[in-house]
Formats: sequence, structure tokens, C-alpha cells
Amino acid sequence: MTGYLVFTGCMIILIILYLAHRRGISAHSIESMIFGGESVGTMGLTCSVFAAWMWTTSVFGSAETYALFGIWGPITYVLGACIAFAGLIGMIVFLRRHYAKAVTWLEFIQVRYGRWTKLCFYLFAVIVPAYVLIEQGVGIAFVLETFYGSSFRIISFLSVIITMGFVLLGGMKLVIAEEKLATAIIIAGFLVGAVSVIIGTDVTPVKLQAISLTNLGLAGRISISAIQYFVLAIIIAFGQIAFDPAYYIKASMAKNEKKMIWAYLLGGIIIWGYITLVASIYMGYAATAAGNEMTDLFRGPARAIFSFIIIIIGISTIAHFMIGMMGVFSTDLYSTVIRRGGSDREKIIFGRVMLIAVGLSCASMTIALENISLLTLDVFCAIFFAAPCVPLVFGCISQRNFGRLPIMATITGIIGGLIIWAVIPFSQQGSQLAGVTASLLISLLIMLIGCVRRMPYDR
Repeated sequence: MTGYLVFTGCMIILIILYLAHRRGISAHSIESMIFGGESVGTMGLTCSVFAAWMWTTSVFGSAETYALFGIWGPITYVLGACIAFAGLIGMIVFLRRHYAKAVTWLEFIQVRYGRWTKLCFYLFAVIVPAYVLIEQGVGIAFVLETFYGSSFRIISFLSVIITMGFVLLGGMKLVIAEEKLATAIIIAGFLVGAVSVIIGTDVTPVKLQAISLTNLGLAGRISISAIQYFVLAIIIAFGQIAFDPAYYIKASMAKNEKKMIWAYLLGGIIIWGYITLVASIYMGYAATAAGNEMTDLFRGPARAIFSFIIIIIGISTIAHFMIGMMGVFSTDLYSTVIRRGGSDREKIIFGRVMLIAVGLSCASMTIALENISLLTLDVFCAIFFAAPCVPLVFGCISQRNFGRLPIMATITGIIGGLIIWAVIPFSQQGSQLAGVTASLLISLLIMLIGCVRRMPYDR
């Protein structure tokens, strides 16, 4: 029952936020629903980026790597993710300077490679956000099931459905408001939670004060496995965020480019990196030292606090990716496949219908992912997301016309990566790295061939 009460409390917060902001929301305006109706300052955008980038995987996945690689696990996880986010910032700045009319990467793909390539790459504008929001629903349900025995299926399903309703009603303005509140809750909650964990766990403050470079593992060399995971972390993270339309839409809401860069650096790298690294090292070390699972560290009030934080983290990320999909459906897909020049009302209705369809599908899929490791899910999906990253980056660094070659490169890369991953008898991590690397290199090889052989430009 406690788990359902904590979950209900978080849902009540969403309702209060909607009631407090509903008068400023124009339900059938693209400017209001998708772009928030006004520019966002550095602090607001920083909070938005941080809350959107802090996933349940940031907590569980990074701490899980401690058990695999010692302290080098969280370090490589965080460093790899920060490098990938820096790549996203570079991508956004490039689009703003050279393709000013392109709100998201999809318009850029059309300009560089043509309409058919853009239509094919719509798949990633939906699959990547859908995968991430499914992952968040699974993370929320995992915590409440582990701590309180709450139904995994009910919690995971409702996490996605209720957040979808929140986005459908309030749009970007409400999402930004929730992310500002979420940032304050996450930072404050981790501080309070850390104290509660120290009081309520067998890993006493005395032992924690005795942590040294030796028992953390920093005194030893970094392992080959940790280096392999570092490479994986960069590819996984970049594939997850580069195809997310919401980051591009939010960047267009900044008052100017300089403020946007500072907000993304602060929220996506500095604040996110610090909190994730400290939390993952502490929880990973404490769990290892106590001989318990990470979730066994939380007792009494600490369980309720941690559960509350995880729900807020998951909701923020789900809302972020959903508003990105709704933005693409309303502003781009409608004009591309339905008709040009429709009214804002028609576009918003279309975007809502599409989001409902995707949301219901994702909510149903979360039910089937019980007992699945979030870290394993991350690495498996990296094979799918690595291949299309190559044409995206190539569009920035090369001015050559590739026609429909990016479609071939992406499909071939994914198929090749899956075959390598399934067939080559490496260790689990070795097979995963081989699959991701093959997906990336096959796609890269085909694009390099296109640099030598001139391709017809596809309009």
C-alpha cells in the first residue's frame, strides 16, 4: 500500500501543476503547446535539461557498473555520457548556425539527404524516445515492486499513461514547469536521502569515512572491460539523445545561442555529471561493502524518499520525450505526410492522436519488461542506434550529396551489428561491444564509399 501512496502523491503533484498553469496554456496553439509560448531563461533551461537527462538508468545503471568494474564503472559511465552530451551540444549549435530554419534534426536530414531519407529516419525520431520512456516506466515499477511489493504491471503502465495525459493537456509550458520543480526535488532529495541511508544501513559513517583510493579501486589500473564499456557508453548515450527532438525544440526556446550553450553545459554535463557520479559511487560502494543489493540499502524513511525521487525522475524523462514526439508529429509529420498549410488546431489534434497511439503502445510494452536489467537493455538498443548516428554526423562534416545512401548504410549497419552480436562467441560484454562497433563501422564504411562515388541527390 505504501508504494501506491508514494506513487499517488507524485501524480497529485502533476495535477496541482496543471491547475496552477492551465490559464496560461492555449490548447490549440503550436507556439504554446510545442514551444511553451515564450523564451526560457538560462536557469529554467538548465533545470529542464538536467531533469530530462537524469534518467532512472542514471541511478541504477551507473551504480550497477560499480559491481562490474569497481569505481571505474561509474567514472566511465558518467564520462562517456558527458562526452556524448557535448556532441549533442555541438550538433545543435551547428544546426542553429548553418540550418537556421531547421528546428530539429529531421529538417536537417531532408535538406542534406532528401525527403525519402527523412521519411525513413522518422522511425528513429519515434523509436528512440519510445524506448527511453519505456525504460523509465520499467525503472519506476522496479523500485516500487522491490520496496513495497507494488504491482510491476500496474505501476509501469500508469506511469506512462498518466504522464501522457499530463503532456497532452499542458504541452511544453507544463513540462518546463514540472522539470523546474523536479530539479529542486531531485537535488534536495538526494541530499536528504544520503543522510537517511547513512543512518539506516549497515555501512556505518565510520566505514564510509575510511574510504580510500585503494578500497575504491582507484589505486589499480583501469581494466580493459572498463575501457570497452567507456566506448559503449559514448555510443549508447549519443544514439539516445541525438535523435531526441525535444532537446532541439528546447534549444530553439533559449533567448540566444550563448545562453543555450551555458544551460546545456550546466544541466547536461556539470550538474548531471556531478550528482550521477557521486550517487553511483556511493551507492555502488555501499552495496558492495554491505554485501547487499543496491535497493537493500534503503530502509524506513529512506525508501520512501528514494522511491519518490525515482518516480519524479521517471516522470520528467517520460514527459520530455513525449513532448518531443508530439512536437515532431504536430509541426513536421503533419506537413510531410498529410498536407501543408494546415491550421494549428489540426496539427495539434494530429499530434495528440499520434502521441496517444504511441503512448498506449509503450505503456503496454513496459508490462512485458519485468525482471529485465536496464543496463542490458541500454546496450542491446545501442546496436540499433549506432548505425543511424553515422549519416547524421556525416551530414555535418561533408557537403557531398549522398542521395538515399544513408538508408542503405543504416539498415546494413543494424543487420550487421545484430549478426555479429549473436554469432561471435565473445563474453557478454565483448559480444555487445562487437555488435555495436560492427553497426557503427559498417554504416561508416558505406558512407565513406559514398564520398568516393558521387551519388544522385534525392529530392
